[in-house]
Amino acid sequence: MPGSPSRRSWSRRCSRPSWARRRRRRRWTRRRRRSARPASNRAPDPVVALAPTVPRRAGGARRWSPDKAPWPYLALPLLLIAALLGLPVLRIFWQSVHHVVLTAPWEGNDFVGPENFLALVQEPAFLRTLQLTVIWTACSVGAKLLIGLGGALLLQRPFPGRKVYLALLMLPWVTPAVIAAISWRWVLDGQSGWINAVLLVTGAIREPISFLGQETTAFIATVVVDAWLGIPFMVVTLMAGLQRIPDDYIEAARIDGARPMQIFRRITLPLLRPVLMTCVLLSTVWTFNSFQVIWPLTKGGPAGATATLPIQIYETAFGSFDFGTSSAMAVVVFAILMSVSLLYWRVLKGGEE
Repeated sequence: MPGSPSRRSWSRRCSRPSWARRRRRRRWTRRRRRSARPASNRAPDPVVALAPTVPRRAGGARRWSPDKAPWPYLALPLLLIAALLGLPVLRIFWQSVHHVVLTAPWEGNDFVGPENFLALVQEPAFLRTLQLTVIWTACSVGAKLLIGLGGALLLQRPFPGRKVYLALLMLPWVTPAVIAAISWRWVLDGQSGWINAVLLVTGAIREPISFLGQETTAFIATVVVDAWLGIPFMVVTLMAGLQRIPDDYIEAARIDGARPMQIFRRITLPLLRPVLMTCVLLSTVWTFNSFQVIWPLTKGGPAGATATLPIQIYETAFGSFDFGTSSAMAVVVFAILMSVSLLYWRVLKGGEE
């Protein structure tokens, strides 16, 4: 009959396009083949029911995935880095070859080329400050390296209270450098410092010592404070490097009759060399640029005994407002640290080859 349900469903199926009919036919054929498959080849019903369904990804989504096209995802971080770091660095390089003095704006910002750098080389105070910075950095990094390596070798072995020592070791690392420097300034004070109090009570000295008021003691005090802040990094990093050394090498050397010093020189130190050099490089860069330790302690005094290059750059830029000369000093520091980094890379690459 024309109005019967079977006739309407048949006409609806016939009105479908050919591609829909072919798709239904393919589905029906797959079901028939799946049902005709032996039971041994069919997966059990729970596995089929619990099997996750992975949606098919479109071609456009696959084309813009992070693996295929990472640059769209890195564009925003790279723009932020360029805006926050790249532009200030370019500004410093531009000022280093221009005459920029904020207290004399009528002189203009003329291009002077290498005159700022030549003036630094001909200035004895700058050369003296550069020498002092190198000595101060070498003393601080050397103290960090020796104490850090010794602490890593001791803390690598299990002993009672080891976790307590590790927790106490992290206190200097988590303390802000400015707060630590101010605390040490109070400790080293010549009138109310507790170091002087202890020395006076024990009879080691007869009158208080102004540790930050004398050139030699002020230099040593700044080195001690900077080393105190950097030792935890050395210890933790070198401990991680020591744990990567296979125990089989050390046990084989002991069986062969090697002494502890020979094991350290022939096995531990060569295998620890990449980690050791990385720690020395990072510590050198951080110590050479250290400002937050010396300025709260001594502000570069007394009589310039602790005035390193970062202190002189700050005083030239914000004391004399000579941004051209201070930018030239910053470029010199950048060149020195870049040379040290390239030298480290070549030495490390030669060691690996």
